[in-house]
Amino acid sequence: MINQILRGANALGLAKIDLNPDALIATAKKETGLDDFGDEYFLEPMQLMIRALEEEADLNPVGRFMNRANILRLLKDRLYAEDLLTRHPEILEREIPDPVVVVGLGRSGTTRLHRLLAADPRFLHLKSWESVYPVPYPECFAARSAQKTDPRITSLEQGLKAVLYMSPQVAAVHPLGTFEVEEEIGLLQHGFSTQLFEIQAKIPSFAEWLMTHSQHHAYEYMVRLMKIISWFREDPVDKPWVLKSPQHMQDLDALLHVFPGAKLVCPHRDPVKVVGSTCSMVWNAIVRDSDSLSAQWVGQEWLTKTERMLHKSLRVRDELVAPQNQYDIMYADITADWEQAMQGIYDFLHIPFTSEARSQMQAWLDSNKQHKHGTHKYSLEGFGLNAAEVDRRMTFYRERFDIPYETRNPHITADAT
Repeated sequence: MINQILRGANALGLAKIDLNPDALIATAKKETGLDDFGDEYFLEPMQLMIRALEEEADLNPVGRFMNRANILRLLKDRLYAEDLLTRHPEILEREIPDPVVVVGLGRSGTTRLHRLLAADPRFLHLKSWESVYPVPYPECFAARSAQKTDPRITSLEQGLKAVLYMSPQVAAVHPLGTFEVEEEIGLLQHGFSTQLFEIQAKIPSFAEWLMTHSQHHAYEYMVRLMKIISWFREDPVDKPWVLKSPQHMQDLDALLHVFPGAKLVCPHRDPVKVVGSTCSMVWNAIVRDSDSLSAQWVGQEWLTKTERMLHKSLRVRDELVAPQNQYDIMYADITADWEQAMQGIYDFLHIPFTSEARSQMQAWLDSNKQHKHGTHKYSLEGFGLNAAEVDRRMTFYRERFDIPYETRNPHITADAT
């Protein structure tokens, strides 16, 4: 209905939604009253991404509106960040201890593992509203002084209501909530170099640019934002973060560039299940905003992308990560006995797995039962794929980590079983 109204307005020459980069930059400067973006390396990926939106995404009016609002938000935050750092240069002097980073494919239990670790009060973590709005603007300081709700919280609450109204199925795929523990991909988005854009629109040329170009700048900017968040929260400077994003599978070299001593916790799941679930996640995220999206395109795009990410991350692990800084764990083991699985992780980290940590994790599990927001239903066939093809292309990964099948081996005939 909204698309029909906007199309009618456009036909009359009204409600034009402009994605021109120069116009968006000018609007961001006007709305903030600021004009210094700092290092402007982000302009190249932003321009490439917008070009892909215009030429490949086939956005409907709602999609154009949502993308414009998103880009404008990121630009304004960059202006606010530079202004804040100019006034408070001590922010950048903060040290961030080596973090614990969950590095695994999306849909392999990374969110559950991340949120279990984040339940331990000995770790710092992001809330959803901080991931979307990491930079406090003047009204945020005023609200804190008056002991009122941060306006960024209110903004995200309203935004999530709109998202869930238009796309209610999203909650079953990835639990959403203003105060949920969230990954740092929202911070990477501020560098305009993130997979998050890929699950919001069909932009294959931009996805290829991300895969084949260094993302060191984006990760450096992520760290700047982490320092701003910690400074505003007045975090203890010696407290480590627990981080997580499937993007680290693609840009592990960039992660190690900023955190060379990071402790990597790497969950593994049957890739047949991972690919099907990933395709469903991407489809549900993109379909609202595009006029012509093929499920078969999603299937081929993300099967190939998953395969390339695995090869890239394994190569980086072999070349750059010391054995004592990486720990592999099976999704099946986390599901079967989460306490034993977490004990193994804490032994790897050389941190006591305390009774307080256990009780906090159990409390999180009790309030976040599986399928709380509905069952995530999907099939490989719906995306033009089949289990045998996925398994064949992912054999190198399954064999390296001896990953068990969650379903019957597609290469074994009924008679053989």
